[in-house]
Amino acid sequence: MKSVIKNNKYKTYLTPIAVALTLSLAGCNGSDKDANEAEVLPSTVKIEYTSFGVPHITASNYRALGYGQAYAHAQDNMCTLAEQIIEVRAQRAITFGAGDSNANVNTDFGTLALNIYKDAENAVAGMTQEQADLLTGYVEGFNQAVLDKGGAQNYPSPCRGADWVPELSIVDLHAYHLKLAMFASGGALTTQIATASPVPSSKSLQKMLQEVASKNQDLGSNGWALGRDKTESGSGMLLSNPHFPWVGNLRFVENHLQIPGEINVTGVSFVGVPGVLIGFNENIAWTHTVSQSKRFTTYKLTLDAEDPTRYLYEGEYLDMTSQEFTVSVKNGDGTSSEVLKTLYSSHYGPMIGWYPDGTAVSYRDANANNGNMVSQWLAMDRAKTIEEFEAAFETYQGIPWVNTMATDDKGNAFFIDGSRAPNLNSFAAILVKDFVNNDPVGKALWQGGRGQLVLDGSMSLFEWVDTGKTPIPGVVPFERAPKLLRSDYVFNANSSHWLNNVEEPLEGYSIVYGPEQTIRSPRTRMNATMLQEKSAQGISGADGKFNLEELKQVVMSQRGQLSEMIKDQLVDRCTGVGNITLDSQDVVDITAACEVLANWDGLYTNTSQGAHLFREFLKVFDVGGEQVLSDSLFELAFDVKKPVSTPSQLAKHTGSVTSDPVLQALASTVQHLASVNIPLAAPLGALQYHMKNDEKLAIPGGGTIDGVFNINTGGSAKVKSYGYPVFHGASWLMALEFTADGPKADAFLTYGQSHDPESEHFADQTRLFSKGEWRPVLFTEQQIKDDLVETIELTLK
Repeated sequence: MKSVIKNNKYKTYLTPIAVALTLSLAGCNGSDKDANEAEVLPSTVKIEYTSFGVPHITASNYRALGYGQAYAHAQDNMCTLAEQIIEVRAQRAITFGAGDSNANVNTDFGTLALNIYKDAENAVAGMTQEQADLLTGYVEGFNQAVLDKGGAQNYPSPCRGADWVPELSIVDLHAYHLKLAMFASGGALTTQIATASPVPSSKSLQKMLQEVASKNQDLGSNGWALGRDKTESGSGMLLSNPHFPWVGNLRFVENHLQIPGEINVTGVSFVGVPGVLIGFNENIAWTHTVSQSKRFTTYKLTLDAEDPTRYLYEGEYLDMTSQEFTVSVKNGDGTSSEVLKTLYSSHYGPMIGWYPDGTAVSYRDANANNGNMVSQWLAMDRAKTIEEFEAAFETYQGIPWVNTMATDDKGNAFFIDGSRAPNLNSFAAILVKDFVNNDPVGKALWQGGRGQLVLDGSMSLFEWVDTGKTPIPGVVPFERAPKLLRSDYVFNANSSHWLNNVEEPLEGYSIVYGPEQTIRSPRTRMNATMLQEKSAQGISGADGKFNLEELKQVVMSQRGQLSEMIKDQLVDRCTGVGNITLDSQDVVDITAACEVLANWDGLYTNTSQGAHLFREFLKVFDVGGEQVLSDSLFELAFDVKKPVSTPSQLAKHTGSVTSDPVLQALASTVQHLASVNIPLAAPLGALQYHMKNDEKLAIPGGGTIDGVFNINTGGSAKVKSYGYPVFHGASWLMALEFTADGPKADAFLTYGQSHDPESEHFADQTRLFSKGEWRPVLFTEQQIKDDLVETIELTLK
């Protein structure tokens, strides 16, 4: 065990609010001299590192807590936050060049148009003392960690030698939080905002919205909260399984945060975000899944035929507003140049496209200037009861784009879609629901709930309704958000709120939260199947109640909803058939493929042989959206009264064998696998992997199309010769149970604690995940003491 004591060189004698104001005006080099300054008592923070590089941070106050968390975050991961700060300052192009297809230029223009940095500047003076303390400490801790590197030559390898790592201010950090809040709304529209011009685009509205949706397609999750009636112990249990990218700023880092007598919480955060986003304290445990709610609404505008910057609204033409922005660009020869662009807005918000039919599209964002995110998570971190936990949502409404599942030591299970959503009036919501359910254009844009709402911008009917009860005008008030408290279970797997408990569907909510009484994805159905089953062969056994080992098996079993439904029927269909003639007149022998499927265990483990064959077969019927698979694959259609078991059964065929669409699909799959030199009986682990430097690690699991709980996949396109390189999926896997001795949890941070390929903690947990070897989450003082690797003590002055 190594112990290090450090003194802060980055001194301040201002109150945190004064620090916030000083940093917002003058960066980090402002004078310590001020007539209103007040000396604060010395603050201390201790960072105790245990196995896998996990920091346990004990501080004397919130400023010190932020300081310690940032100092720990920065050790291996400073480059990740540094690049994001460059982005929120709209300086990507001057720092890194124009980028491919002017990507950095467009990002900068989009960031400027979103007003992120100016909103952050305006927000600093109005912060609560607690938020200012936490952010001030984080800024100081990050900057100190950079100073302690002793120069750019000692930075982590992703930015080693870089001259662009910035000195953070509180405005920088808050701007980053505002950007994160818009990640799944306006943040996904920066390219569209930057490139929108009164000259009509050749790209259709549907194509544009598909591009927006694809930016967030890697975001998903499963989450279970089990109540006393669903656990063997009678206490609460939690299964956390967010699916996030394995690279970039949305990688989680683990940390344990304590102020004695005030807060004691452990779990994961993003680098740059103080507090714990998913985790547990002594009494409450929670996780998130990405919500299907619509955080923004798009508005289709009818333009003046004489002027494309004027649009019809309630029978009159309104002028769009315009603003000229300038972006500086680093040229290839080291010089710089400036690009000027005029961008437009309607009264709804920024313009994102003009079209040849005389229309244009604008949008309004519920997460614009959402400054409550950190405050809400901090309130959740401190909650001691489900009531206090729920109150955090009512007070702040700061959770931007996720659902929340929580359980407690009393055995309650709680669900809420607390994401910010537009508040449409009831009549408008009825019209929109009819449009997305019955109009072909509406259906195409809606994609079963995974697409977007496009409203008629010429009518005030579709304006958001302000109740006067929300942090920003026009969003759905807390009391009308979908929520559920149960003693058995709640869950979510990125389908809408409707079926988070099969026995008590949530109905009657606004269409902005997603569809009700509609088909659920295969993964949602697999979740529900495992929660409901009661059999000796089931995950939870004959009693249908879970213990901790059974809960971990939910992940490790690698079951697939589709293989359990139709694999045997497919084998029956193909057995003895032999040759199939494709439409191309190619003759394909499916005998070997049929034998592989017959011998396949139906699972998606590293050793399973045939999983990829079945997956590629299913891709022939992929229609995307929430439905995922074509109706033509199934004999029994979706039944709203049997949402878990339908659609089901392989579609029957009465014609010739060669004309059977199912066997045609299998034959074309065999042909494709041969064309990319992938054996039919290859074990999944030989094809599905993640590269850690030069180390190739097999990764179990599947994709949405497989209906597998443990999402790990390389995308939805047909497999290529290199197999399935995993680049997103299970990230923070945690199974927890409240016991008489407190919370007990096992976990993986699948990609490791460090973003630096040179770190010993870059691949250590990926190796565990590959083998299915869980590790304990250390929470008690004794657990930390028994596993202590290094201690760092810091003093702030």
